[in-house]
Amino acid sequence: MRDFIIYNDYTPKLEILQDKINGKEQPWRPKKMGNTKISDSYRRLGCEKYAENMKWCGWQLEFDVNPETQRKYLKSAKFCQKRLCIMCQWRKAIKVFHEVSRVMDVVERDYPDLQPIFLTLGQRNCGFGDLDGEIDSILKAFRRLNDHDLFRSQVQGWFRALEITYNPKSNTWNPHIHAILLVDKQYFRKTNKRYIDQPRWIRLWRTAMKLDYDPTARIQKVKTTKGKYKGVAEVAKYTMKDGDLIAHDEETTDRLVETLTKALYRRRLYAFGGVMKKIAKGLGAEKPDEGDLVHIDKDKIRADIAKVIEVYRWDFGLWDYIRRI
Repeated sequence: MRDFIIYNDYTPKLEILQDKINGKEQPWRPKKMGNTKISDSYRRLGCEKYAENMKWCGWQLEFDVNPETQRKYLKSAKFCQKRLCIMCQWRKAIKVFHEVSRVMDVVERDYPDLQPIFLTLGQRNCGFGDLDGEIDSILKAFRRLNDHDLFRSQVQGWFRALEITYNPKSNTWNPHIHAILLVDKQYFRKTNKRYIDQPRWIRLWRTAMKLDYDPTARIQKVKTTKGKYKGVAEVAKYTMKDGDLIAHDEETTDRLVETLTKALYRRRLYAFGGVMKKIAKGLGAEKPDEGDLVHIDKDKIRADIAKVIEVYRWDFGLWDYIRRI
């Protein structure tokens, strides 16, 4: 359908949306297709309000277009903000990335003696019926970890994101935490007697989770490029990947959607602490995944050249965004 459209004398010309940033095509079509499948799932589950809101999420996109470069800048759209909406997940992930990047810019400017490290915390997979309780345990354990004297003495700020993956082979879930920690630049020196190596992180996480086995805890240095912390905000990933929501059959998809909807209800998926919380509050970014999903990055078109406007609407027959010329 994307390769050609047949015209006759009585039909308007149709243009398929092409939105590229730095040469990379933006995934409007696949995200909307995934969004439609989740909407269908909610309808089968009897959640008509969720289904209807999601169906029309991002249905119409209005862009300002730079006539010189043909670069498109999203100007207007209505997003449903539903937790499992694939379209909104994508937009939120971009927004969280930019908000965390803004916080890190301030860290780099105002706290030159601090540097970020990555920490990933996990445990054994769990079944469908245990997911809700397992997420509770993880979030409570992370708060207990924050209160530990060793953590407080070494970590001056943090950002954490909850991610959930589904394993179709074992039919199990794996909720885990990705975190950015701010530590003193002397942290890795041998003279730092309170340095937390990986085995100690495992012990700390085991105690915080109250487990009778060793969980996973991976610590990783952040690579810098000319003093810039490239990729730090990559920790702000999707809460779940598209493939973890849409299965090959409708029955499994419905079970995935129903389970995650209940497990993530009113959950705070992202949080700041310490110095990073103070900075985020000053920037108005304490809840990076909430609010406006249209203007989500720092790239803006100059008002004096924003004269070309293009409007694309989702065509449920062609399964694509179309502009009538």
